[in-house]
Amino acid sequence: MTDPLRFDTLPKDLTLAENFDVFLCNGYSLPSFAIAFLKNEANTFEAKEDDVYVVSYPKTGTTWLQELVYLVHSNVDLETAKKVDLSTRFPYIEHARTNYSYVKTMPSPRLLKTHLPFSLLPQDIHKKQCKMIYITRNPRDVAVSYYHFACMLKETQYKGTFEQFFQRFIRSRATYSPFLQHNLEFWNHREDKNVLFLSYEGLKTDLPANIKKIADFLDRHLTPEDINAIVQYCDFKSMSKKEAAAKETDTGIDEKIGKFFRKGEIGDWKNYFTPDMIKSLDEKVEEVLQDSGKDGINSLRRSWPVLGCSAEEVEVSYFVFNFIKR
Repeated sequence: MTDPLRFDTLPKDLTLAENFDVFLCNGYSLPSFAIAFLKNEANTFEAKEDDVYVVSYPKTGTTWLQELVYLVHSNVDLETAKKVDLSTRFPYIEHARTNYSYVKTMPSPRLLKTHLPFSLLPQDIHKKQCKMIYITRNPRDVAVSYYHFACMLKETQYKGTFEQFFQRFIRSRATYSPFLQHNLEFWNHREDKNVLFLSYEGLKTDLPANIKKIADFLDRHLTPEDINAIVQYCDFKSMSKKEAAAKETDTGIDEKIGKFFRKGEIGDWKNYFTPDMIKSLDEKVEEVLQDSGKDGINSLRRSWPVLGCSAEEVEVSYFVFNFIKR
């Protein structure tokens, strides 16, 4: 973190059904435990040169990518993956439930997860050029997935409508926002030798090819049989049935409301977005593109192919979906 840390708090907005204040650090909305990590732990956080970090904005496919990375890195150790929960194999470094002492004493090589943006990562991670794998996802699907997650999460117990949550997302009030800047920071480092930039849509479209990318990045040699075994284990339907993979959040999810692994579809946003929402998000993308002074987001959004859907297609899809719901 080369820039000084600037902290601020925005009061909760009841018109957006918020039941908690919004905590900021350098313009990013962060959960209170991440604020505590940055204040108390980040400066003394000791990275190791063989650390591997999965980094993401929430609800972009993080858990899926963690399991993929674990299996590639461990040379397809399926037995451990089945027996040991993901939070133990792949801890979330800034979360309050993470035992900092455990992370510090983990044997090398360590696999670690964070939702912090590039600019807020502990400086020692950058200094030691640790390998980082970042995943992006179409922001429309992210907003929908994040809404359902916020409703299930006991920490937030969000009771608002999707329209209200969308306004939180677009106004960068949802935790780890702003989404576009979070993505752009890593996109601008995609050519760094220690960064691998992936997309959720890419994993869905060609999982074996992306497993090969991960293996090459981590200097692991996998046979076609190894890759097939990982594909079978990490198929979405298979993942959704595995308690160990989802156990990371089991104490924080109210399963009476929904499941951690919900749909995993590309394009589910068409069932939720109104034409006005799509217009607002497109305008936000253009705003960030203008402010960036480069074609970063313009290139980045090629990773989100469904952004090409017209407002008319959205309107028809939204009407049909809501008609069926009656």
